[in-house]
Amino acid sequence: MSKNKKVIGVVGDYYHQGSATEQYIKKTLEQLDEEVMYQTVSLENLPAELAKNPDLVIFSTENQQTPTEANLSEWLTPELEQLIVDYVHNRGGSWIALHSGMSNYPTDSDYVQMLKGYFISHPEQLAVTYKLDLGDDSSEFTILDEHYQVGMVDENTHIFMRSFSDYGESVAGWRHFYGIGKVTGYVPAHNAEQMLDEVNLAIFKKVIAWSLVHQSTCKWKVYL
Repeated sequence: MSKNKKVIGVVGDYYHQGSATEQYIKKTLEQLDEEVMYQTVSLENLPAELAKNPDLVIFSTENQQTPTEANLSEWLTPELEQLIVDYVHNRGGSWIALHSGMSNYPTDSDYVQMLKGYFISHPEQLAVTYKLDLGDDSSEFTILDEHYQVGMVDENTHIFMRSFSDYGESVAGWRHFYGIGKVTGYVPAHNAEQMLDEVNLAIFKKVIAWSLVHQSTCKWKVYL
């Protein structure tokens, strides 16, 4: 009998309530076709947890620990960055940067080079429409959200969702293989109520399910 796959989450920061994101993740995991073990861990414990080779890390924490202070404190050290990259690239782990998990990281860092996308800015919250383009699924939903403007470091990824509002349009979801692991960027959402939008949950479920399939067992040209 195979063991349940292990998912860990790192959630919450100065601007984002960790408990809401934790509920978001748990609600989505409950909808999977397989049972998984889930645990929320702190940034401090992330290195020890990565050493245990979880199947998936869902990361939703921005880099700046003290964003309102003159002397900014950032948690991403070169040592921890290399642990993350090694976990994905060399050990086949999967990494989802959820919402703030792509925010305020140096664009020339190995972390962003792995992620391939990064947060630039967002306006005040407004109606944002997310449109999916994933195989034969063209779902869309509109929620009140921060319309993340996302930059991409290169084109070596598959953009599967875009966002639209009166502010413009942007990339909202992308994924790719990285070494022997997998990486996904997923933008929605900021507010607890909007996280639990039914269409959003269904799409996020697909994102997680893809991340949990080991790379060696899928035909990437079809599966992306």
